[in-house]
Amino acid sequence: MVLTALLTALPAAAGKIQLGEDAVLNVDVLLHPQMQLVKGGAPTGGVSTDFFLRRVRLLLFGSITKRLSFFIDTDQPNLGKNGDWNPAFYIQDATIAYEVADKMWVEAGFILAPLSHQALQGAIALQTVDYHSDIIRYPLGVGKVWRDMGVQVRGFAGPWTYRAAILNGVEGAKLENGQIVNPDDLPRVVGHARYNVLGHEYDQFLRGIYFTEEPMLSFGVGGDYQYSAIATASGVHDAVAMAADVFLDIPVGANQEFVFQSNVFSWQQGFDNPRSGTGFFVEMGYRIGIVQPIISGEYFNGRVDAQDLLTLRPGFNIWFQKHTFNLKTEVAVSRVGDIAHASTGITGTAQLQLFY
Repeated sequence: MVLTALLTALPAAAGKIQLGEDAVLNVDVLLHPQMQLVKGGAPTGGVSTDFFLRRVRLLLFGSITKRLSFFIDTDQPNLGKNGDWNPAFYIQDATIAYEVADKMWVEAGFILAPLSHQALQGAIALQTVDYHSDIIRYPLGVGKVWRDMGVQVRGFAGPWTYRAAILNGVEGAKLENGQIVNPDDLPRVVGHARYNVLGHEYDQFLRGIYFTEEPMLSFGVGGDYQYSAIATASGVHDAVAMAADVFLDIPVGANQEFVFQSNVFSWQQGFDNPRSGTGFFVEMGYRIGIVQPIISGEYFNGRVDAQDLLTLRPGFNIWFQKHTFNLKTEVAVSRVGDIAHASTGITGTAQLQLFY
């Protein structure tokens, strides 16, 4: 009880440096210490135990003028996982944004591809322990961690939110087997539109839970296309992805909240590509004060036989201080491959979050 009281007393303000009348620099850190228990992960076939840093990020962002802003962050994910102390340290995001008109920005740099609500969420504000990344299947070798280099327009128009990006995607190249991908070195085009029925999501990085006092409901659709970007044994194929989603966050009574989210994805990268197929996830949680039981699930139906996925993730969150400090837990029960005959994997995860 004493520890909880101390933790909930942490200040919510981030490091903010006023450099001028409109110039502001924010310096934040994000830490995700994580513990995992994996059935069958030990050398003897028993349960393995692993402690590591799922994420350790430094965030630098702010404004130069009222219209000119920037965002940069770094990451060194899975530090110490399975005894690996040498994961890559890299730039996660790096963008410059200029507000060319009221509530309309042009961004350039290393950009989060705007396909769906889940793909646009920030790791700081997830409702679940982690992303539903098993069903988000961008072509291999495209950008890094769902980001890509390019230019984006984003903004708001009445109840609509929109983002449209022109990105590098797969670079034109002749492969060793003689196949040529993206022969004219054409860019990748990604777009997302949302209709906000109730409320608005104004964040650059969307959230999985808002701790809102006003109801929020929105629907989104997105698309991702690049010509002749994928080479498989059957030939060269276009890379096509489509997505649709719904997000609901409703306050219920005093300091209670119901959150529901679902995203559906269709990935077309060649009929003989194991990354092609259709998948979806559903997550919902009910927060009562600082405690929140939550359940989520994922399903992927691959175009290639025995490439399916089914996962159920019951969990429990404690929001000591909302997104500043919290504890998230889950037990993932999954089957991968031929679901009817695949063995069942079980992974228990507990993750602390400090964002300051």
